[in-house]
Amino acid sequence: MKRFNLIIYTTIFALLLLIGVFFYGRHQGKLAATPGVAAVNVSSQLILDRISSEYFLVTKTVFADSQAEIETPKQNDWKDLFVGSKITVSGLIRVDIGVDMKELSAADIIVDASEKTVTISLPLATVLDSSLYGELDFKEDKAILDKLKSLFKDTENEDYNRALQTLLTNATKQVSAEGGIFNEARVDSAKLIELIVNGLLQDYRVIVK
Repeated sequence: MKRFNLIIYTTIFALLLLIGVFFYGRHQGKLAATPGVAAVNVSSQLILDRISSEYFLVTKTVFADSQAEIETPKQNDWKDLFVGSKITVSGLIRVDIGVDMKELSAADIIVDASEKTVTISLPLATVLDSSLYGELDFKEDKAILDKLKSLFKDTENEDYNRALQTLLTNATKQVSAEGGIFNEARVDSAKLIELIVNGLLQDYRVIVK
């Protein structure tokens, strides 16, 4: 009876050992398939896809006072009133600056498995958007100011759009003349991209050019 129990216990132990070896082998196989171990198989396109899916827009916002002179409104009923004159229009313009990641391609990403580095040529920061913050303001005679404002209340009006576009252009030129804000936006974008790539390749050094 004791010999029979010994055989049973030995058989059970052997089965448990085999099961343990089996699951240990599966566990080691899964580890070998993780991104950290198989980092050399990560391509530039995969990194680009990861950046594109996880990147959120990093911008610097600047508010600029913009002023411009536009020619007489083109409506016929205003021609006689403004013949030979220009209207001074001003407004507060919001300018958003950042890196447009649509300009980044797989060719801009170099993965060096031997050196464990990822080198990314990041596009320069640009003006991403500009918009009117508030309403247009005018510097004209009070006698015609109310009529002038009523004319420009229609945002589909050709004269309104022409005046607004002039202010946006002037504000963009004004902000673009100061390069510091563009450098700051690019540095912020580089930090975010470094975090994204390190999440994919933990042992790699990210170099942003």
